[in-house]
Amino acid sequence: MKIRNQQGVATIVVTVVLLVVMTLMVLFASRVGVFDVRMAANEARYKEAFAMAEAGLDYSTQRFSSEFVRLYDGDNAGTTLATIVTNATVTANTEPDGTAPETNDPYFTVTVTDTGASYGGIPVYEFVSTGVGSDGTGTATVQRQITMASVFGGSVPDVPVIVGGAVGTGGNFNISGNPNGAGEGVPVSIWSSGDISGTNSSATCHAEFYDGNNAQCSNPSGNTENISMGGDLAVLSPLTSHDPTVPDLLPNDPNFPTDLFAFMFGVPTAQWGLKFAEANANQQAVTSCAQINAAGTNAGVNFPLWWVTGECTISGTIGSIDNPVIIVVDDNAFKGTGNNQVNGIVYLFDNPTTVGTPSAQLGGTMEIRGSYVSDVGGAAMSGSYSVVYDPNLVNSFQTNGSSFNFAYIPASWRDF
Repeated sequence: MKIRNQQGVATIVVTVVLLVVMTLMVLFASRVGVFDVRMAANEARYKEAFAMAEAGLDYSTQRFSSEFVRLYDGDNAGTTLATIVTNATVTANTEPDGTAPETNDPYFTVTVTDTGASYGGIPVYEFVSTGVGSDGTGTATVQRQITMASVFGGSVPDVPVIVGGAVGTGGNFNISGNPNGAGEGVPVSIWSSGDISGTNSSATCHAEFYDGNNAQCSNPSGNTENISMGGDLAVLSPLTSHDPTVPDLLPNDPNFPTDLFAFMFGVPTAQWGLKFAEANANQQAVTSCAQINAAGTNAGVNFPLWWVTGECTISGTIGSIDNPVIIVVDDNAFKGTGNNQVNGIVYLFDNPTTVGTPSAQLGGTMEIRGSYVSDVGGAAMSGSYSVVYDPNLVNSFQTNGSSFNFAYIPASWRDF
């Protein structure tokens, strides 16, 4: 009887212990479950807030970019940049569509500060965006540094004709040179890595003597105000080194850049795809010049760089002094005749990844007001046309907001 009672007590004790253990296990599981639910809820709130913070960063930086293009004036940079930063800052609670949030809607705010650093003369700005979730308890902050980079990562061409090779100025070829191209009062009209040849009808002159109904340096013929006369060049042809008789012509210059593409755009020829991508991002990578002709004088308003992968025949007036263009002719023909004009830069690009070679067929009163740049010489440079240096056009490239691209500073993104 005593043994049975002891067995019953033992059973009860074991049962109680098991119940206690099971109860503890249930309590622990419940606590873990509640913790997991809280973690999931916190994660969801954070993800919502993080998404809003990223949206705020995108909203503010794109606003900065568009305001920069619209307002930036390099001649009055301090004032215009201050306005641009003010317009890009988002002090009030804002939704991704730019409106104020309604009750229980997530939102963001963004601050913009000058880091004190600069890139290509443009300040580097730090954007800090804070997102808040719909219930107001979830927050996240992200930051990134940005600036605006000139389409010319290298140098804006300031010589009318720049050629990687020999220059044959056949036909009625006229150039109005840069009067200070090699220093104060030292004009430069042609700069090349090869010889320069010309005919009696070629001429270079200062801007004040480039005139007439169909403006040209040799109008009237024999104009003694010309810098270099075609007759003198014809006698010296091929011109292999600098000659004081034709002082504005620089053949076989030892300082000529080994990579014209890098000289202008700041990246080597092998990375030409980077500049193509910029044109393509602005819907300006085209297979012909039809869209450029259609845009006419407004062709440089949105973005100056056009990349043409097919034959480019110019018709009408392209670009303007205030909004010039850059036309890159990628291993194809550039053509223009009659009373047509390009305000900006024409670049005959010898693409290393294709078997073609760029060429040109120019005649009549075709005029390039700016610079004519070519990776190849020879026949690409012959024809009847004019190239005119214009300091106002060069200044437009340097001061217009449309000549700049949005650029992130590498490794500057972080969240906290």
